[in-house]
Order: sequence, then C-alpha cells, then structure tokens
Amino acid sequence: MATNRIEIKGKDNDGKEKIAFLVLPDAQINKEAQLVYNRAFRDALDSGAILRQKLGDVMEEQGLWDSDKEALHYDLITNITEWERQLATGGIKLEEAKQIAIRMRRARVSFRSLVAQKTSMDANTVEGQADNARFAFLVFACLRDENGERIFETFDEYENADAQPYVVDAASALAKRLYGLDPDYDKNLPENTFLKKYELVDEDFHLVDDEGRKVDASGRYVDDSGRFIEFDEDGAQYFVDYEGRKVDEEGNYIGDEEAVFLDDDGNPIPIPGKKPEAEAPKKKTVARKKTTTRKRTTKKATTEKEVSQG
Repeated sequence: MATNRIEIKGKDNDGKEKIAFLVLPDAQINKEAQLVYNRAFRDALDSGAILRQKLGDVMEEQGLWDSDKEALHYDLITNITEWERQLATGGIKLEEAKQIAIRMRRARVSFRSLVAQKTSMDANTVEGQADNARFAFLVFACLRDENGERIFETFDEYENADAQPYVVDAASALAKRLYGLDPDYDKNLPENTFLKKYELVDEDFHLVDDEGRKVDASGRYVDDSGRFIEFDEDGAQYFVDYEGRKVDEEGNYIGDEEAVFLDDDGNPIPIPGKKPEAEAPKKKTVARKKTTTRKRTTKKATTEKEVSQG
C-alpha cells in the first residue's frame, strides 16, 4: 500500500461520506496517459477540431476577438506589470500605493473577463481535448481505496462517475499537485499582500478603514452584503443610498416627516381618504385698554418778583 498519498474526504451523489486516496502517477501511469492523449488528439483532429494556434484566427473571424480587444489585453498586462514594480520598489505615499493596489485589483478582474471566452474555447481545440482526456485518465488511474486498489475498474466507469463530489475534489487535489496550482493564489497577489501588510483589508481581503470597518474603493461604508451604510452618534448603523441619503432595509427613502405635495397655488394637497389633522385652537387675545398719562405742567411766573425768586 502506497505511503505517499493524499487523503480525500467527500461525499458521493447520495450524500454518503466517502474517503478515497490519491497516489502520484508513476512512469507506467504517465505512459498510459500519453497514449490516451495521442488517441484523443487524433480523434479531435479527425472530427474537425481546430489546432490551438488557429484559435485566435477563428475568434477574429467570428467577431469574438478583434484589434481593440488585443490592444486592451496588452494594456492590462503592461499596466499590471508596472504597478507591481511600483509596489515592490516603494518610495511613494501610502495612500497612492493603496490606490495603485485597488487599480490592480480592478485590472485583474477586467483581464480575466476579457480572456474568459478565449480560455473556454481553448478546451475545444485539438490540444485542449487531448489535455482533458489525459488528465481524466490520470485521475482515474491515481484514485485508490484504502487498500491501494483503483476505485473504478475501467476508464469508462470512471467517466460515468466523474461528477460525484468526492471525485471532483480528487481531481482538484491532483491538479494542484501536478500543475503547481496555488489554492491561495489570489491572497498571494502583490496587491493583496501589500494591502494585508498595511492592514488596509480584513481577513477576507475586503477594504477597511482605520477602525476596521468595511469600505468600498471610494471610502464609503458598506455592510457584509455590500450595501451602503452610515453610523449615528451611538455607533449604530443604518442604510443609505449611493449619495448617503437614509433608506430603510427595502431601500425606501426615509424622511423626518411625511412627504407633502402642493397644488398650483402652493397649498398642501390632502391625502385622499385621510382625515386632516385637527388644528390646535387659537388662543384668544384680550385687547388691553390704552391708558394715557397727563403731562404735568408748571405754573408760569407772572410777576417780576416771582421771576427773580424763581
């Protein structure tokens, strides 16, 4: 029984627990896999499949690829490479480096989207079909039970069961081992390594502010589902729209008072069927009687003696 093997814990199509093991292919298995590749290559070629080197021409003929996409493809690769250099050498402000890392993230998404169609079509080329057949045989030949025996007696039997969850898990594990696929590839990208190093992202590599609260690329607060939020004075969060206006959980706008609409004369229009609120009675004012104060006058001196004494 092989000692150098990978344990696979999964389930079958019925949901039952399944434990299997992978052994690495030896010289005999690789020889058999190459024969499978050769047969698949010839069959694909005879059936009219195109060679990989012709894929670009076919995509251009079908309007799936053109000079604009080729130029964009080149620009994305060039920009990502230059931004990687800037993050590696430093000498710029931290905020500028953060924006470069964010641009790198967006560029990689655009790049993957751009080449996705080309990648998917590659599987239909002669080489693509042959590669898939060889790998499928490797999974069949390397998948064993706890006694080291092949789980499937024939390759045809394997192909009828290759969609079972534990078989899919085994294929993924073998691909990682044979082709050096890094399960943490995205985490180890230069931009994500930089953002994590300076605590600009959380454990899930989502952007955060200085207090660890999730934000988008523009610095706006978001919750775990990506909805815009804000915080009140007590730290409680509430939903807002793109412009920061308060909304409820369903996205309806929230006002301090019920909305009022006016007629052409600027008067409030009552809501049909709703009783108008009774106005508070006006407080009566009592007119106070006006009182006047008579001006006091002094008696006029009339004699020469009174003048001189006054």
